[in-house]
Amino acid sequence: MDKDIIKRLIKVRNIFGESVYSFSRKLKIPQPTLQRYETYERKAANKLLISLAQICNVNINWLLTGEGEIFVNNKNTLERCCDNTVKDKLSQAGKRLVIIQEKHNFLDREMAKLLEISEKDYLKLVTGQLDFDIYILNNIKKNFIVDVDWLLYGNNTIIKESGNII
Repeated sequence: MDKDIIKRLIKVRNIFGESVYSFSRKLKIPQPTLQRYETYERKAANKLLISLAQICNVNINWLLTGEGEIFVNNKNTLERCCDNTVKDKLSQAGKRLVIIQEKHNFLDREMAKLLEISEKDYLKLVTGQLDFDIYILNNIKKNFIVDVDWLLYGNNTIIKESGNII
């Protein structure tokens, strides 16, 4: 198997923050098999590619060639679901806003100005003491190219091959 493909496989596992053991369980393949893929001892089977696409929404074209986005955007199916993690994910939105701030080397007051809120409210926003509202989200979208799902819930749909989150 091409070493670049293996590097991309490892990158996906790292994006998910998983150990070899936990990622193998997620993909429903034996842990020693995944370990052999990552140490270049075994060529990836179609089952691995299918699992990465179906379970992790990995763009197989990216996995094989390095071109395009890492993840396929399969949202908006309008299917009913029961995601009990939404509240926990939303509580981390302020931290993701700080990622945007750090990417651009903005001070708190500069971010507050862009979002048209006070610096005090900005600090409350990033620490989870103030909820994101439609006004703040619109100002974020007006000033930054960012996926709102990622911002609010941390979904991995917009991570580019370069590793940049936004």
